[in-house]
Amino acid sequence: MVALIEQPRPSRWRARWNAFRRPIDEEKVRVLRARWESLPPELRTNNQISGRHLTHCGFTLGASYCSFHCTHCYLPKNANEIPIPSLEQVKEQIDWNRHFQGPGGGLQITGGDVADAYWKSGRADELVEIVRYAYSVGSVPMLMTHGQTLIEHPEFLELLVVKGGLRQISVHVDMTQAGRHGFPINRVKSEADLHPVRQAFTDLAWRIREETGAPLEYALSFTVTRRNIDDVPEVIRWYLADPNRSYIWRMLSFQPEADTGRTLFSQQPITSADVWEKIREGVGLPLRRDVSIFGHPDCNSWASLLIARPSGKIFPLLPDDPKFDALLGEVLRKIGGLSLVNDDAGTPLYRLAGVLTQHPVLAAKLIGKLLRYLTSRSAPPEIFSSLLRGKVHTLGVGMHNFMDAKQVARADEDPVIKARLDSCVFKGAVKRNGQWEAVPMCSMNQQTWSEVYETRLRDPELLKQPQVKSQSAATAASERS
Repeated sequence: MVALIEQPRPSRWRARWNAFRRPIDEEKVRVLRARWESLPPELRTNNQISGRHLTHCGFTLGASYCSFHCTHCYLPKNANEIPIPSLEQVKEQIDWNRHFQGPGGGLQITGGDVADAYWKSGRADELVEIVRYAYSVGSVPMLMTHGQTLIEHPEFLELLVVKGGLRQISVHVDMTQAGRHGFPINRVKSEADLHPVRQAFTDLAWRIREETGAPLEYALSFTVTRRNIDDVPEVIRWYLADPNRSYIWRMLSFQPEADTGRTLFSQQPITSADVWEKIREGVGLPLRRDVSIFGHPDCNSWASLLIARPSGKIFPLLPDDPKFDALLGEVLRKIGGLSLVNDDAGTPLYRLAGVLTQHPVLAAKLIGKLLRYLTSRSAPPEIFSSLLRGKVHTLGVGMHNFMDAKQVARADEDPVIKARLDSCVFKGAVKRNGQWEAVPMCSMNQQTWSEVYETRLRDPELLKQPQVKSQSAATAASERS
């Protein structure tokens, strides 16, 4: 067991005091302003989050290996043959993501399944260092994984949490996956069959939290296809049925399938509208798709829910009323750069108190509006009473809609596709011809991954480092089962 070194109390309270005094970073304000001015004019709305609260979410071009053989994989076919980038290369990617995003930006530690790759190549300590380094430069890392390696080797997860400081993990669990031990793809008939997997991750997180004191949280990543779209409400209801689950799984991200990479696309493709209707059905509320906009409305739809403990009653965090948009716009203009990402010092409430103290008139308007909203007839009484006792948490439920490769290839001739790419909120730092640029993930899926792979294959130094051993056809077949 790796013991967590608790942060000394003076340091914790000093961090809280500093958060109260300087709740919004000046660099973040400058980066957000530049992002806002770069958006197409039609997207600069009162409820636009990009350029007000975030620039975009970044990602690393990490190890491309993955032991799974999923029906919907956006990577090129040769992903498992590509050497792992050096630690120095990954750190340079992190530095440039941080440059484009400013402080406090979310950074997905991804590529293929990086937990898989670093564990199986004997380079586990390197991934720990990557996570630690991301925090050290001011980013907020989230490890993207199918999680099988972490379930089978919880000591690796503990190492990432204790030594690397990892606090956020996105776990992909759905019926498209082939390779999860004990759950062969040909025997999984519905998403309910995978609830034991989701529960196993839930139990693991609670155990890690109890043993280390670290506030470990998950996000669910879920590819929606024709085969499993009718199960989306069931998955959401499963999480909502127990507030102990939604306290661990703080985001549920449903992603309509995209015809890119090595995906086996549905003969009857689903639409983003189809998926949103299933999300509404699962939540049981008439959620408005544009209550907040992240980049382009064709790309992202999101709703944040308040959940009371222990009753589990839910209520939308933001009023589902277009009349609220003007106040939301004023809040985002004045204090949108505020980050409420949790940390080990527990500073979010102090940052919030600090920024409201600096804007007393706006604070009064906002608090008054929210009080009327949370005590209205439509709000469950438990929501307000639990809020007063500090027994509420939020759950984000939404959709991220990737584009098909053929769509992205038409960007120069299709203004809507170009606007989607220009306003993208999911971009990673890529080095091209000696220059770094932030590239949308849809562009990565369409072409850029192949360009990155070709560069790595031409780098003999990478091949000198430990890699995941090549798998035989027999091993691959056993993993699929």
